[in-house]
Amino acid sequence: MNPGHDDAAEILDAFRSASIVFQPIVELQGWRVTGFEALARMTDGTPPPPWLDRAEAAGIREQAEIVLIDAALRAAAALPAGLSVTYNASGATILLPALHDLFASTDRPWGLELYEGSTAADLGEVRAAVTRLGGQLLVDDAGAASADETRITTLRPDVVKIDRALFWQISEDADALRHLERLLVAARATGAKVLVEGVSDPEQVERARELGADYLQGFHLGMPTPAAGMPALLADLQRRVGVDAPGL
Repeated sequence: MNPGHDDAAEILDAFRSASIVFQPIVELQGWRVTGFEALARMTDGTPPPPWLDRAEAAGIREQAEIVLIDAALRAAAALPAGLSVTYNASGATILLPALHDLFASTDRPWGLELYEGSTAADLGEVRAAVTRLGGQLLVDDAGAASADETRITTLRPDVVKIDRALFWQISEDADALRHLERLLVAARATGAKVLVEGVSDPEQVERARELGADYLQGFHLGMPTPAAGMPALLADLQRRVGVDAPGL
């Protein structure tokens, strides 16, 4: 009996059993859906991060992330054509040849959201790898963990995603607002677009607009939903807040 091997097998089975959902991304200026973020839902009801921590401890995090991205790419085939999809990955996974093989055959615009935690991967190599593959690079959860101004400046990403917890704090916390403003300065200095996460009501839409955001994402603009349910979600989104979407 090999406990380590058994644990790794259990972890990978959990990732293979995960379901994939998608959350709309809305362009603020055009007030239209331009893409989606692919998200995993574990069958035991827990969010993916604890399972990813287990995978990292077992030495198989990159393998687990490849499993999820592969499943998400296949699930994305049912989404409206022409819209982009972003996928979450750590720095080491972005550099894997196996990941490159997955994206080689996709004809849909796509991006990779770099996990906000620390990484031993060379950030310059991460940037170059995504560029070679023809995708966009996003800094995920800017303002959390290691996703700071230095990461933005070094990576020169296409999009900086502002962490929702930080965004929620700025209305009552002057330090949080100053932190967010530093991130925005770094993003603009590199030419990156800004996406605000966690938009949950019309007031937060206006707050994001005042900050100069380019894109929005959050429950107010669509809950994470399986691809099969996306036409109904987009139709509801158009009725409820007037957002334009393909085919509507």
